[in-house]
Amino acid sequence: MKKVILAGVCLQDKSDSFPTAMEECVALCHACDLEVVGTITQNSKTLDPHTAFRKGKLEMLKNMSAELEADGIVFYNTLRIQVSDRISSYCGIDVIDRNALILNIFSKRARSRQAKLQTEVARLQYDLPRLLKQETDVQHTRGGAVTNRGAGEMRSSIIAARYQKKINDLKEELKKIEQRRYQDERRRQKTMLKRIALVGYTNAGKSSLMNTILSMQEAGGQTVLEKDMLFATLDTSVRMVEYEHKKFLLYDTVGFVSDLPHGLIEAFKSTLDATRDADLLVHVIDASDPLWSQKSLTTEQTLKEIHADEIPAIRVFNKIDMIDQPDSIDGIKISCKTKQGINALLEKMIESVYPAEETIVCKLPYDKIGMFDTYKAMLDMDILENQQDGLIVRITGEKTMLKAFSQYQRKGE
Repeated sequence: MKKVILAGVCLQDKSDSFPTAMEECVALCHACDLEVVGTITQNSKTLDPHTAFRKGKLEMLKNMSAELEADGIVFYNTLRIQVSDRISSYCGIDVIDRNALILNIFSKRARSRQAKLQTEVARLQYDLPRLLKQETDVQHTRGGAVTNRGAGEMRSSIIAARYQKKINDLKEELKKIEQRRYQDERRRQKTMLKRIALVGYTNAGKSSLMNTILSMQEAGGQTVLEKDMLFATLDTSVRMVEYEHKKFLLYDTVGFVSDLPHGLIEAFKSTLDATRDADLLVHVIDASDPLWSQKSLTTEQTLKEIHADEIPAIRVFNKIDMIDQPDSIDGIKISCKTKQGINALLEKMIESVYPAEETIVCKLPYDKIGMFDTYKAMLDMDILENQQDGLIVRITGEKTMLKAFSQYQRKGE
């Protein structure tokens, strides 16, 4: 495991959240298989435009890196290319910022072809300005002649064109994958099953909750990856769940994090479609995290950014077994470990997506028997009698769903 120094400038307008942000950066380093062997910070109104740290602190960073034999430096703050290059040159080791760190994590965690392509697009878009900067530096080193500048500009244009072509090719491949996923979703839509998406801050326990719910199914279900690590899940997983004779599709989505790089949000927008298309969001919160309030706010802000903030949502406090005063929390409380509150949560989910049920009795002609198969996942349908010209069926379910059977309803029933 490579050793790194974690560095950060605490800006005055973010002084309250800075300690938490630095702690989270340690966790991000761990998720990227990096060991933080030292931390160094500086309080300032602004970043130094040339080296982020002021001169004295930069010297301390250099000495600390040498003493601890660090392999690299991770800066919490977003750094311009020129700034990271100057720090790297001064300290003699590689320097990356938090954005690059998160990109590295996504590169390591991507499992599906879609996630890998999305991450590669974001990586290329992040790397291109740096490559162009390096090309410019090479030309300056060789001399500033007009002929050199012209040749350098041509080489820069060639590099930019090659990268853009690669980005475009990857996006084309992504479109094909997304089209196949769209067709899969269309098939799911034909079942008219309700959709519920688990959302929340990374490592809040969304995948654990999905697996806990699946373990309570009679038919079981293929579990999803769960790991006590930031961004363990990048790919959206979907499973069918049945509870109290009602079925719905449950989606496990990528976790959110504060200040998620815009390029990654853009790259993963298609993956986040499961969130935007849901009938209900289950906002999973880690009740044992002292900063759960801040992180839930980050989740809500991200939902707003991806235009999913108007979808009905319920807040669920997970890991309730790990806190001393669970009664102090107002909301649905669960523990994936002990299964406490899981049934109550499922009841609330069913109540939210299948409201205001009614019961009718219909005479369904035999040539309409396909409706029975189409709607049986959303409605309780009991065959009361087989008659010569059709089935007498008692149907219970959501009023809007029952409209499809209104013309077959028996008078007075």
